Amino acid sequence: MYLILSLLFAVGLIADGNFNSSHICKSCHPLIYKEYFDSMHRRSSIFNDPVHKAVWDLHPLKKRGRYSCAKCHTPSDTKLMEALKSGKTALPKENDIQLQEPIGCTYCHRIENIKKGSKSNINIISDKERYYFAAKNGKNEESVIKYHKSSDMMGFGKKGIGSPFHTIDYSNPNFSNGKICIGCHEFKKNSKGLDVCAMDFERSEKSDTNCITCHMPQVNGPISTLTSEKSHAFHGFAGLHNSPKMLAKYIKLKIVPADETIAVSIKNEADHRLFAHPLRVAQLRVTVIRDGKSFTLPAVSFYRILGKESRPAMPWEATEVLKEYSLEAHDTKRLEFNFKTESGDLIEATLGYYIVNPKAAKKLGLQDSKESSFKTLVTQKMQIK
Repeated sequence: MYLILSLLFAVGLIADGNFNSSHICKSCHPLIYKEYFDSMHRRSSIFNDPVHKAVWDLHPLKKRGRYSCAKCHTPSDTKLMEALKSGKTALPKENDIQLQEPIGCTYCHRIENIKKGSKSNINIISDKERYYFAAKNGKNEESVIKYHKSSDMMGFGKKGIGSPFHTIDYSNPNFSNGKICIGCHEFKKNSKGLDVCAMDFERSEKSDTNCITCHMPQVNGPISTLTSEKSHAFHGFAGLHNSPKMLAKYIKLKIVPADETIAVSIKNEADHRLFAHPLRVAQLRVTVIRDGKSFTLPAVSFYRILGKESRPAMPWEATEVLKEYSLEAHDTKRLEFNFKTESGDLIEATLGYYIVNPKAAKKLGLQDSKESSFKTLVTQKMQIK
């Protein structure tokens, strides 16, 4: 097995000049690679994400040949990144990097630190190849593991410790406290200085949750074929596109019927606002079923509408927030509906979402795509006695 892996490593060492190919990671980390392959990190380029492509096709920078989205959407494409830095024409091309690993495994695992930026944060990449940062069982510890063989207590036999292909650094706290994610996911300002996408983190000192614990929880299965560990961090990166049910536990719905009204409370237990992206829309739908008939109550939407000169506008040209009704971190909203219930009524409350606001979807040409359809996140039911 070692010979086979060595040959694979030799022929596929570099993804694009600087980063080892994620295909090599698959050899020892098959479960993680499978999760990654279905994730939005692997599907973040314009060739895999129809929403991102639709936005980019309308973006004025496309005509100017400046794919500025590469910083977070395709950082593993180092040729494109170099072109951006040098001021040359820099447009994404349909190559293996863009299709298979626009945000590759080794890119993220070489992020040494995060630098605060004026329009967005900056990932500081380690210059050490085959040297990767990680968390051990979700926690960091003061240890750097280089591959070596260790004898058992009786001196008989030896077993390999660590990876024969790379050094593992467990000492970087960013890989356990969630700061590894905020290089791309904390905020983004457009050229007008408007914060178009902000998580607005509000984490209490006593909180034991962060980006990693919520979006990369420990799941069953060994982290590597070379270890006996029984769990690993989920690399599908739970979100609205992928494994949304992992996030549903942070949203609490409660139905409270009264004589003339139905109240539904929604609590956001996450440490950031719910659905920060300006294209997203969350929606509460309440239905009452009585004697086989359904009564649909007025839906309530949670949104953030960006605009310019008092009219809705795309994120890159927006100068103001026209309207906003959102669920902030640890926020609770109580919504009341005028409806007189009767014994035997079944009340169903559903909080769902649109990846793309239906109105924006028309402008983007996505009105008939699955990204513009309503998807359920949390549902609660109550029978009136």
